[in-house]
Amino acid sequence: MIQAFSEKIFAGSLICLFRIKSSLEKEKAITLFDNDSETELYKHKLTLEKIKKELTNFGLTANQSKVFIYLGKYGSKTAAEISKALQTPRTETYHLVNSLQNMGLVTAELSHPTKYTATEMKQAIETLVKQEQTRINSLAKKEESLSEMWKQVPFFAVETDESKSEKMQLLHGTSPIINKIKEMITSSVEDFKIFGSVSDLQRFYHSDIFDNLKESSAELKLIVSPLTKAPEFLSEIDQKSVRSVPSDSENKCFLINDKKEVLLFMRNANHPTRQTFAWWSDSETLADLMNYLFDLSWEKGDQIY
Repeated sequence: MIQAFSEKIFAGSLICLFRIKSSLEKEKAITLFDNDSETELYKHKLTLEKIKKELTNFGLTANQSKVFIYLGKYGSKTAAEISKALQTPRTETYHLVNSLQNMGLVTAELSHPTKYTATEMKQAIETLVKQEQTRINSLAKKEESLSEMWKQVPFFAVETDESKSEKMQLLHGTSPIINKIKEMITSSVEDFKIFGSVSDLQRFYHSDIFDNLKESSAELKLIVSPLTKAPEFLSEIDQKSVRSVPSDSENKCFLINDKKEVLLFMRNANHPTRQTFAWWSDSETLADLMNYLFDLSWEKGDQIY
């Protein structure tokens, strides 16, 4: 009898433990940004994910963004409540709210336990933008002094080969590529040639590339491929400088500066991922080859107007 009673207690304990485990696992599975979330914000999940991604572009980490969004939509919460809702360790949660306070995005109430409140989104973005502007201005002020210090250190390299060494550079992302193109335009003297799709040219236009070319003394030659409808901004360019070729070259884009350097897009504006990737080189062989290809296309091309 005693053994049967013990077995019943043991079985009851197992059932109880199983229910507690299932309850904990269910609670753990329900988080603010989960696919299986049952929170009130789940129907806005896609929008929240976009907001979180945009906030990371302003310098926040993914977890900082999640904490800020949670406080912004659920109101004042303690670190324990944030930790439980977002399933983040307690120590990490304190670090996150403190870092957000240092950024000016979260305020702490003088209460026990301490409650944290997010600032309005508009105010938060303005704060982040001002901080970034301050950082950039500070770096700009250091540019001259850093250059002077650099000049004070002698150059120790010894050239053993008098022949010109050819260079190359891989460029990821729109910003570094546009900056490189502007550098090429600045050094251009004779001619500057562009071969690309309408999407590529639109990206160049909105990045002020054509404004830079107007200020350059170099002659511009532009080939659009393919061209179904001429965008309005092309009418601002000298008609003699623009031609089109009827081909399936919408994934090809390259630029040539004075037949001395080439920037070739491995992924241009038409790439499905929209993530641009380019390869730059001052190889004379490559520059001659690409220039020959451009000139052949130019001879076969038609004026767009």
